Amino acid sequence: MKKKIIGEKIYIFDELPSTMDTSKEMIQRGIEEGTVIMAKYQTKGRGSNNREWVSNGDDALFSIILDTDPSKVNLLPIITAYSILVTLKNQTRKKINIKWPNDVLIDGKKISGVLIENLIVGKFSKTIVGVGININSSHKDSKNFIYPSISLKEIINKKTNVLEILENFIKNFNVFYKKLLIEEIDLGIINKNLYGLGKKIEFRTNYVEKQNKTISNIYKIISLNYDGTLKVSNLHGEYLDLSSSEITTNSN
Repeated sequence: MKKKIIGEKIYIFDELPSTMDTSKEMIQRGIEEGTVIMAKYQTKGRGSNNREWVSNGDDALFSIILDTDPSKVNLLPIITAYSILVTLKNQTRKKINIKWPNDVLIDGKKISGVLIENLIVGKFSKTIVGVGININSSHKDSKNFIYPSISLKEIINKKTNVLEILENFIKNFNVFYKKLLIEEIDLGIINKNLYGLGKKIEFRTNYVEKQNKTISNIYKIISLNYDGTLKVSNLHGEYLDLSSSEITTNSN
């Protein structure tokens, strides 16, 4: 079956509780794959681990409705994050990285996050990709974020048209998503952009090792795997594949 071009239909709302929740409602009504749901404001926006996504307006807040093979869903956060990275590279010369599994950092500060949710509708499953990109919001004095955050405006000292960012992102995402579907994704290129690659990183993770009655959750990042997991080595040089964890923003 030929996949539809993502972004052929875009619904833009002044305010929604959440673009993710609205996407679920529209899926129940039979909305087409590739549809993008965007909001200028979200009253109940959320990120990973059900954390609140805070935006004081004029940011890129949207969700994409997809029919994705379950075997490829685990790479969607990284593919989406990489599409964001490529989009923002045209806006600034500052260092941009992907913080596995679903964030984008500029100079170590979070500028974007990705949320993936799957929905079963009858015999079919749908995937919703939620994206938040800080474009024109203020984060200098904010204490609402678990990691230091920043917006594009705070980096380049001027406002940016949100719809232009969305248009460029959709163009890039279409390219990388198609490569994902036909198994032509070059993980080597994405690996080079991983935050903390080759460094010892502290993780918030379920994979906790106890050594001499102490808890160790520090790993060296080796590479991204094709199933979306992250290959790391522990303090003893043993290799592990992490599938569910968070990286702190401290590296050695």
